[in-house]
Amino acid sequence: MAEPSRTKGVIKFAVWGILSVIMVWYTWHSYSSGQMVTWYYWEASEDGYAVEANGLRAGTKEKPVALEVGTFPAIAGLQAVKVKKGDRLPQGCNGIITEKVIKEGKRAALEGNTLKVMVPTQVREAKGFKYKDTFKHKGVKTNPWSGVQNLFMVIGMGFCLGYMAEGFTDMLGLKLHKIKHYEGAH
Repeated sequence: MAEPSRTKGVIKFAVWGILSVIMVWYTWHSYSSGQMVTWYYWEASEDGYAVEANGLRAGTKEKPVALEVGTFPAIAGLQAVKVKKGDRLPQGCNGIITEKVIKEGKRAALEGNTLKVMVPTQVREAKGFKYKDTFKHKGVKTNPWSGVQNLFMVIGMGFCLGYMAEGFTDMLGLKLHKIKHYEGAH
């Protein structure tokens, strides 16, 4: 078989290098802009209040965390948005305090236009294992297409980087021979 042309190698390296940069940029932009997070926290799977659960960690029974309840397009800080099952979650939400939890009044309670969180984290036991139960990731439904999009981004980056590497070896004039795999003992 003929040796690969260095000119074709340079062209192959340049084209796949540009496509690799585009794929890496798109993936980074999707992550840094919050698109991946927004697709993960897509819809409410239960009725309740959408919150940013990381800000609730300081709450105790003696000094509960008070969240302002309103209709905010994005949750910033100590805010909560009332949601029904199937509603799109506001940006910045990463969990839901359900109506059931509020009715019990042990972990969170609604007082007028303020949602007070007394026990943001509790240790529970299930099937012999102890775990920390928080409001993070609770009551959310993910976008079913987000996993497919992420899979295609990873596969696309793999192809682009693989062909770019192949173009690089062709550009340098390296001829890499495949390893022969032998079956059985010799």
